Amino acid sequence: MLYLDGISISKIKDELKNCLQNKRVGKIFQNSTLSLSIYFGKTSLFFSCSPSLPICYINEDKEENLMEENSNFLLLLRKHLLNASLFDIEQLGFDRILKFKFSKLNELGEIKNYFLYFEIMGKHSNIILTDEDEKIISLLKKFSLEENSLRILFPGVEYVQPIVEKKISPKEIEKEILEEYIKENNISSKVEGLGKRTTDFIKSYEDLNKILTDKINPKIYFKDEIPVFATVLNIKPKNWETVKEFENFGEMVNTYIKMCSLSNSYNLLKNKLVSSIEKEAKKVKKIISNIEKDIVTMSEHEKYKNLGDILASVLYSIKRGDKSVKAYDFYENKEITISLDPLLNPQGNLNNIYKKSSKMKRGLEISKERLTYFKQRGLYLESVLVFISKASNINELKNIEEELIEEKIIKSKVKKSKNKNKKKEIENYGIINLDDKNIYFGRNNKENDYLTFKFAKKDDMWFHIKDLPGSHIIVKKEDFEKNDEFIEKVALCTAFYSKASKGDKVVIEYTEKKNLNKPNGAPLGFVTYNIAKTIIVTVPKNLEEIIKTK
Repeated sequence: MLYLDGISISKIKDELKNCLQNKRVGKIFQNSTLSLSIYFGKTSLFFSCSPSLPICYINEDKEENLMEENSNFLLLLRKHLLNASLFDIEQLGFDRILKFKFSKLNELGEIKNYFLYFEIMGKHSNIILTDEDEKIISLLKKFSLEENSLRILFPGVEYVQPIVEKKISPKEIEKEILEEYIKENNISSKVEGLGKRTTDFIKSYEDLNKILTDKINPKIYFKDEIPVFATVLNIKPKNWETVKEFENFGEMVNTYIKMCSLSNSYNLLKNKLVSSIEKEAKKVKKIISNIEKDIVTMSEHEKYKNLGDILASVLYSIKRGDKSVKAYDFYENKEITISLDPLLNPQGNLNNIYKKSSKMKRGLEISKERLTYFKQRGLYLESVLVFISKASNINELKNIEEELIEEKIIKSKVKKSKNKNKKKEIENYGIINLDDKNIYFGRNNKENDYLTFKFAKKDDMWFHIKDLPGSHIIVKKEDFEKNDEFIEKVALCTAFYSKASKGDKVVIEYTEKKNLNKPNGAPLGFVTYNIAKTIIVTVPKNLEEIIKTK
């Protein structure tokens, strides 16, 4: 978790102020419905109101603009803040609210001040623009009166700080009072700006003063090489193994967000891809259900052929205009009544029954082919979800997005270039360094197809998890070792890059590439084979101790 309480924000505020004070706003972009970037020259100040990670920081990476059109809030921000100078950053007491103060020379030569409030409050986080009289001009998120009963947040209304309970400033509290609060174990509810983790480290008045006066000390704590706690204070989590310190908050938070794949662009693109796949999977599931119903109906084609044979045996006794005829069913050894069309002659009625039988038989064959296709399609979509969940950065997600565009599952916003001289992009794939040998794995179905049917030679080894979606893994013939230890390591990699959960026992199949086939019309990543060896492994929690991933 990224730990931010009021005291943390007071230290972050000072760092932002040193970096941005007196700089001019050059560009403003709204990256999503819950985030925006303000550029001071080449320096990007990124704001996120995401409930899972509300934060503002100097962003080292360019966040992509995923908004299809400009919002009214963005237009008003640009109107009032473009070319404005940031002359101060203030924190409202020790609350989790930062006030960015801008000044701008208008067309009449007058200096106008504008304030941008950033409220870091979980799901109620917001960005609010006001004029110099504190009257709200616009806000990123609009809440109804029922959602925010503490105050009114509408354009034209004076901005009011949300205060649920009046607290004492940590700089003003007396020693005796603080010690009483510590004894009663209610310091966080009485003193402003103290989060629960901070109060755990305050055992005396001196501890509070130390936390207040300490210089910013950004660090990330790790357990099993996974970030578990990031802070700018001299506090630590209960369970951790290693810690990494940083020179400033910006460096720490950018590292933390990259390691946890929490960037705004990453999460938005991931959610977009998952939503598209789930929508397509729902449609495929409905189609499969309808096809299965059709197959049940069309499976009765033999019944109509038999009915035609029975009718043919009594055709001589039928006259035009008859609505039915009794006949002996020599298939079931009983007498039946056959309905007729009185407008048709006897041969016409017989032809109709045979035609219906033939049509149902052809329909049954087509339906079975369609059922196979859509079941493969469903497996393909399931595999895409696996690759999305395994994607460690936005570039891997973009490759999956490109695949889905080619598969016509999502629409491309950018028109494809018609330049025939454009060079073909180099195919991508993941590389794992295993015992000083490279093995190759697909990070999406397009890469799986490329590795298996273009990259691999006939004698190279192919690994895949049995009966579950996952990466195709290729080991070149010259790198493949037939000993059990090497095969097990490759199998562990294969299990890790699959849908299987950590700790599951799974079967990994492996065979030479020459034994693989791809049926005509099969989706990306789909293969068939008759010859394969198997090995059972337990899906590892991580591969860092076994391999080195590039």
